[in-house]
This record gives sequence, structure tokens and C-alpha cells, in this order.
Amino acid sequence: MSISRRQFNRMALLGGASFASTSGIFFPKPAEAYSLEFPLQALSTGKVFNSFRQYSAAQAIPGILSQILEGESTSTGQVEPEAASVIRSADLVLRNNQFIQNRTELARAGGGAATNLLWGRQRQENVGPNVGFGFVQKYQDSFTDAKLSGPTITGIYNSQLVLADQRLTPDEIAGSLLPVRSTYDDLGSWSGEGNSRVSFTQYRTALGEVTSRYELIEPGLGGFGKVQITMESESQPRRDIVVKVNFN
Repeated sequence: MSISRRQFNRMALLGGASFASTSGIFFPKPAEAYSLEFPLQALSTGKVFNSFRQYSAAQAIPGILSQILEGESTSTGQVEPEAASVIRSADLVLRNNQFIQNRTELARAGGGAATNLLWGRQRQENVGPNVGFGFVQKYQDSFTDAKLSGPTITGIYNSQLVLADQRLTPDEIAGSLLPVRSTYDDLGSWSGEGNSRVSFTQYRTALGEVTSRYELIEPGLGGFGKVQITMESESQPRRDIVVKVNFN
């Protein structure tokens, strides 16, 4: 899918300076900014899951998630028993937060020292669909999990298209966007958190760090919110990607 068909606009070209805080070394880096629009009704777990397969080289493992959630032994060896236990726990959190529709398959992304097992579930809100994804991460033989919902996932979904348009490889896209060594849960709604219209998420990636900021601008059908994804990745310019999410 061409990025221009998502009303892609590059706002700044290698301008300004950012700082690589994740490495502990502070030095000026070029920065890029992008603006997109996205209709919330186009969001679904299936589309997000397929985008992970297309842009982040995630490989689906058909049938295995049902076995894991039903407590069956994964004798094929495709998923370690320790990972299966973490998947069950994370999926319970998703279901307890009403992400009970349109469950995807399980997929594996990344490689080497940092891999991700990921899957999604969906819930319906007043303004449209909200998707929640679980990420079970293996890093140095230990497993952690992160759960992310609609605003952050929508930012990641659209950011993959920007990075692909910039000719990053699937491994670079996964390394720039998918959480590793993170235990952060962000399962908020499109209406914001409590009385606040603004929410933040920050997590580590294989190549650096992602910060997600969501702000509800106009509530209700016909309104919109804005997601800003800021990526700090090794040997890459800082990228700020703002997605206007239309509730129509």
C-alpha cells in the first residue's frame, strides 16, 4: 500500500536536532517529522496482524495459540513452556479488559537476542474499534510481556508504513517499533484515561526507544484524536510521526 494513499505528509526533512538518550551518549541527531490521517473504522486486529507480517517480517504460527490458551502441551517445540505461561497470563489481562473479539493467530517477529511472540484481540467502543496486542518478549533466555491498545497500536501500525517507505528492512522496522525488555501495560480507550484526555507510553525496542502520546481532541462520532510516535533508534534519525485518527 502506498503511503500517499494514507494522506502522508513529510513535515520536516532532516531538520533540527534530537538526542540519543537511550544509549547514554548525548549527541545531536537529525530529526524527521511526518503527519498522517487514519480513519478509525479501518482499524482491526486482522489488518494490524497482517501489517506485522508484511512490514516487520512476523511469521504466523497457525493453531498454536489455541493450544496454549487451552493449556495443551506445545510438543512441537515452536513455543517454549515458559513463553506459553506468559502468553496465557497476558491474554487473560486482555480478556479482562474486554478485548474478546477477533483474536488473531500467534506470530513470531525479530530474532537473535530479541524476539517477540505477538497476537491481537479487539473490542468495540462508542467511536469505533479498539485493538489490543500482547507481546511476549524473549531476551537473554527470560520472558516478559507488554500489552498495548488502540492509540499506541494505531501509531505503530501507521509508523511501519512510514519506515517501509523510507526503505528500512523488516528487521530494522521490527527493531525500531516492537517492545523488548518491557513490562508496560497500556490498555486505554479512545476516550482517554479517567478524567485525562492525554496518555503516554514509553518502552524499549531492540534498537532504542519508542514514546507514544495520545490526546483526545474532539470526543464522540465525528471527532478525532491524535497519536504521536517518537522513535529513537540506533544509527537512525529521530522520527516523530503524528497520526490524526478520525472517529467517523
